[in-house]
Amino acid sequence: MFAVLRLALLGGALLLTGCAQNPADLPLTREQAVAPPALQYLGVGGYLLRWQGEAIVMAPSFSNPATLGQPPLMVEADTAKIDELMPEAADVSMLLVGHAHYDHLLDVPHVLNKHTPKAKVYGSKTTGHILAAAVKRERIVDVESHMAVGTSAGQWFYSPEKRVRIMAIKSEHAPHFMGIKLLTGELNEDLTSLPKSVWGWPEGQTLAFLIDLLDEQGEVRYRIHYQDAASTAPLGLPPFLAGDVKPVDVAILCVGAWDQVPAYPQVLLKRLQPRLAVLGHWEDFFGNDPRQPQGLRLQDIQAMVRITRENLPEGGELKLPVPFAQLALPAPQ
Repeated sequence: MFAVLRLALLGGALLLTGCAQNPADLPLTREQAVAPPALQYLGVGGYLLRWQGEAIVMAPSFSNPATLGQPPLMVEADTAKIDELMPEAADVSMLLVGHAHYDHLLDVPHVLNKHTPKAKVYGSKTTGHILAAAVKRERIVDVESHMAVGTSAGQWFYSPEKRVRIMAIKSEHAPHFMGIKLLTGELNEDLTSLPKSVWGWPEGQTLAFLIDLLDEQGEVRYRIHYQDAASTAPLGLPPFLAGDVKPVDVAILCVGAWDQVPAYPQVLLKRLQPRLAVLGHWEDFFGNDPRQPQGLRLQDIQAMVRITRENLPEGGELKLPVPFAQLALPAPQ
């Protein structure tokens, strides 16, 4: 089994060889000073969001290991690079991880232990088993066991000051190329050391998240839908919430492998009808410098932009941010 997986991964690496895309023709957003509330893109699937004295971060990833500019076989967090690029985040209380592949989880242990000392991490069982090798167990929350499935709602998890709440949603990870998905599987026991090879970071259960920003009365001021991997509907769609008619204000979508699943992001956007769509995970992450981003190789990013625009409601906006750009949230309704 492992031999087949290695061959598949090597085949994928060969297909991914070549140059990253020049982003000159992409409609990039570069704002750096935006009045709060604002969503800051950190690159890959990572975001930082502050609200009413609390903050949450989503899958920060800065190391971006590579082998001669191509997909790596061995991986290790670059702590110096993380320390250089990670924004101030001591106020973060929740860290969300959608799946356990190295490009979303590799840097999380160092971020948790050094940059977000008050935060708990919320993710799948596999995510927890990997992180247990380097993070205290009491800081790891299994939301897979309480996720929304289909139309059935999951459990809300609240931040310490109850200004943010999150609900995990059963989702999936799109195939990487030609219908082939790499690094599948899950872990069932805590690790004692962090994996050194990419095969040690299996996907686990992929999750999407609803993120609600609450006012002093506990009312939802903003609702955000976050995905760090493209999915086939109905996986990833929000559940039915009895008595709750709050619409989604912001949809955070994944460009990587978007064309490997049917009708993404059309079905999701038709369901969410967001006022703002944010396209992340669009830039190449094999040994890149996030301050000089290049587009993912073998991805038609322009087509993703066009299809997203075509499926937004009237007045809806699209943003394709460069790493560290800040995006203003729509005016509250």
